[in-house]
Amino acid sequence: MDFRLTEEELEMQELAREFARNEIKPRVRDLEEAGTFPRDLYTRMGEVGFFGIPFPAEYGGLEGSFVGLVAVIEEIGKVWQPLTGAFNLQGMTVPFTILNWGTEQQRASYVEKLIRCELLGYMALTEPGGGSDALGSMETRATRVDGGWRLRGSKMFITNANVADVGLVYAKTDPEAGARGVTGFIVHTSAEGFDAQPIPTRGIGENMPTNALYLDDVFVPDEDVLGGEEGVGNGFKYAMNGLDYGRLTIPARAVSVAQASLELMIDYAKERVVFGQQIGRFQMIQHLIADSVAEIEAARLLTYQSAFAKDQGQPSTRLSSISKYFAGEVAVKVAQRATETFGGYSLTSELPIERNMSWATLYHAGEGTANIQRVLIAEDALAFRNLDRPVPTPRYVEERAS
Repeated sequence: MDFRLTEEELEMQELAREFARNEIKPRVRDLEEAGTFPRDLYTRMGEVGFFGIPFPAEYGGLEGSFVGLVAVIEEIGKVWQPLTGAFNLQGMTVPFTILNWGTEQQRASYVEKLIRCELLGYMALTEPGGGSDALGSMETRATRVDGGWRLRGSKMFITNANVADVGLVYAKTDPEAGARGVTGFIVHTSAEGFDAQPIPTRGIGENMPTNALYLDDVFVPDEDVLGGEEGVGNGFKYAMNGLDYGRLTIPARAVSVAQASLELMIDYAKERVVFGQQIGRFQMIQHLIADSVAEIEAARLLTYQSAFAKDQGQPSTRLSSISKYFAGEVAVKVAQRATETFGGYSLTSELPIERNMSWATLYHAGEGTANIQRVLIAEDALAFRNLDRPVPTPRYVEERAS
């Protein structure tokens, strides 16, 4: 299996590297000190085409590969982590879910505008008491009314909801039907009764805000039920499919923060002199660096393998789970090794060591915790479940094939 990037993928990777160096890096300190949301950078990345890499041309995409997307995410993430969240919301979970399962009107209205960042997206699934049982314990309710639905409930840890324009909200339309009672809704943040309140997150900062979301009798018209009338009760299927795409970005983001931590370690080990020699000459520091290099390479290959499987149209849920789990573990380990290498300097605001640890922790726990991934991987190995079981063909694929 050859994971060498194609000429087109290499060109996009170099474009991302230059973009990160020239347009992102000079602004990082000012943006972090101000705590502002970098909407203009989202817009620029959308204009360049980063979020539309794997999307079809008819919806503004580049018809590129998921491997190429992963390569771009790493280049952006090595320079500034807050922007990597955009790849999930603007390039994966929200637009791909609408592309795959939305009506033709919904695809035409939202997909291209999301990947170009003319609209900013959010996805609201997790609830305050839900955690890893987001669907089974869902308490948000949607009640049918004349011309549409009324949504009531709350969501927790919803990225960018306070700065977004439109997103996906999942709610129970039939509380007695279990997973078949969940429906997806396209909800505009301007809707009356929609309220997103930022949650302070130490370490991660305010540049990629996370929110508590409150839905107080929010009206959603029938045309914004995800998938139309056919979508009522199919929210579980749509959400799981969307998360499968989103989970591909998490290991790429984890690899990027691990690589950033490693590069800081290497530079410091060559510059810092103790007892008359570079600390990189000490065997203990060499061990930290060697372990980090090997583990990052393994995590990167797993991530590329997962992306390659998706490019080939092969089942990728199992690989996504493995790569997400392993890359998250590696990110935390390498960030911890960076703190050991820098010692007290790791706590200073001049260096991103502590922030890298916070981001690594996010990737270790977010989008399916490490322990949940362990359970899924083990149950697949034990044949208690099949992570790569056949999945329903997306509506978009069926329509284009007919």
